[in-house]
Amino acid sequence: MNEEEFDDFTVKAWLDEYGTVTGYTWMVYGPMTIKDDAIINKGLTLSLMEEGYGELRYIQIIEEVDAEKAELYMVSRGWNIQWIFPGIVDQKAGIIITKTVEEGLDFLKLSYQFLGTMGGNGSVRYV
Repeated sequence: MNEEEFDDFTVKAWLDEYGTVTGYTWMVYGPMTIKDDAIINKGLTLSLMEEGYGELRYIQIIEEVDAEKAELYMVSRGWNIQWIFPGIVDQKAGIIITKTVEEGLDFLKLSYQFLGTMGGNGSVRYV
């Protein structure tokens, strides 16, 4: 099973078990290395643990947005990065997630745009 199939399988399993998933999506413009990604994910995991959300699992889906996709989605080229969590993520955890990811992106001097939160209780938030 490749990574994409694993991600699809995990999301489907979470949908079956929890009835929904909650996703947080950013566009990152410019090169983002594997090390950059690892730094952000480690920070996110530690922040969630420190705030009492150590049981909150997630997967990350990264998709390159080439010129064709950029035109279709009306964004610049870059990387669409989603952190997906099982079930409904409460508001406090959501704040920790967005704050931690953005602090990591800022620390790494990456240009980004938060696209929104989708799923969970059915709400979609775009900024």
